[in-house]
Amino acid sequence: MRKGLLVILFFYSTHAMSQTFNDWAKLVNWDGVTPWRQYLRYSPGFMGPNALPVPEIGNGTVDSINHISVSGVFHFSKGDHTQNIKLRGNYCLVKDFISADITWIPIEWFRQSAGIKNERHVYYHGYYDQKAAGDIYLNVNVQLLSRWRKYIHLVFRTGFRYPTSSSVGAARYTDAPGYHFDLSGGIPLSNKFKFTTMTGFYVWQLNKKGQNDAILFGGGFEYNHKGWRWQTNCRGYSGYLNNGDRPVIVGSQLEKKSKNISFLFGLHQGLHDYKYTSIELGTKYSFAKRK
Repeated sequence: MRKGLLVILFFYSTHAMSQTFNDWAKLVNWDGVTPWRQYLRYSPGFMGPNALPVPEIGNGTVDSINHISVSGVFHFSKGDHTQNIKLRGNYCLVKDFISADITWIPIEWFRQSAGIKNERHVYYHGYYDQKAAGDIYLNVNVQLLSRWRKYIHLVFRTGFRYPTSSSVGAARYTDAPGYHFDLSGGIPLSNKFKFTTMTGFYVWQLNKKGQNDAILFGGGFEYNHKGWRWQTNCRGYSGYLNNGDRPVIVGSQLEKKSKNISFLFGLHQGLHDYKYTSIELGTKYSFAKRK
């Protein structure tokens, strides 16, 4: 009798924790025709922290130092804890004029609560996923207004997202292309302080027909002195659908350079449509400056 009761409880708990196609169909009120991807919401408010990231604010200056960096990023949110590795590289094409940088998250590990999975309409095939690969981002930066450099630093940046991600069904990534372009400016306030700003346009492909267009914005300050660099800013974008597509993030990043090695620490907090507190720890190796 006791063994039989244990067997019943085991099968009941297994069934209660499982996810089937019928469970998903009932959750999203499936019409029997529409593909499952169209029930996901391709917006930062309903996906993982790396799905549709807000571009970082530049300082109005093309980086003429070739470098590579690796960091670990920890994202904390109610019902979603994520850790990922981030790789980044910069290559100067023309000194003080044109550079290209690339960012890739080769792997992330995550745990989502049942409530978050339901809120995001996670497809039953991805219900138990706990790791994913991210997209590749490539930016090209061009220096503008060099003759007025004493008063303003200005860079035009265009970026493209190459869809290389996985775990779309788990609402971690979109695995769809996107692009953005912006002007990043820096206004020197002294030989150490600089006011930084960003304005532009951010676009990504939706899971239905069309794309979401967003205004990209940001502003903050940068401090440089004796190998230390401190950046603090508020940045975000505002999509036209208003379905969780208007993320705003405030944060700071600290970098300490020692010869060719730099150490990185970042702390970022989502204020709207981005429900994560993020901590980044990393290191960067710099090569000789392009001559």
